[in-house]
Amino acid sequence: MATAEAAKGQGRVCVFSMFGPVFGYASAFVDGRTIAYVGPVTPGVHWRKLWSMADRCCRDRDSDVDKAMWIVSQANRSFICGSDVVVKLPNEDWEMEAGGWQVDIGTWCGQNTLVTGALTVSALTAEQTAPKPTFYPQYAA
Repeated sequence: MATAEAAKGQGRVCVFSMFGPVFGYASAFVDGRTIAYVGPVTPGVHWRKLWSMADRCCRDRDSDVDKAMWIVSQANRSFICGSDVVVKLPNEDWEMEAGGWQVDIGTWCGQNTLVTGALTVSALTAEQTAPKPTFYPQYAA
């Protein structure tokens, strides 16, 4: 894993809940590679929450790349299937702070790289970013 640089973009953003917290998912085409940006939009939730969820849901022997692929799979599942979607924004500004993690995942779900970090989507309302009910709170811990 490498430390991620700050990024900004405009385009589709899928906002979905997973085990309670709400996350945003955007992608961008940069230097011939498609990058998935995934991060929490629920106030007070740190981006490493994604990785603790992946730790709980993946096998002990899985690598960081496997866990990154799991995170991309969850974001992609929400976008495509509509599972746990809070809102889909077709053309919105988003921003990822520097300091998150960047993982090369080859090609998975149409993405080449995952960047996780603190994501901001200013168009979201407090109701949209509030934690959602879950049947599996143990995975969010």
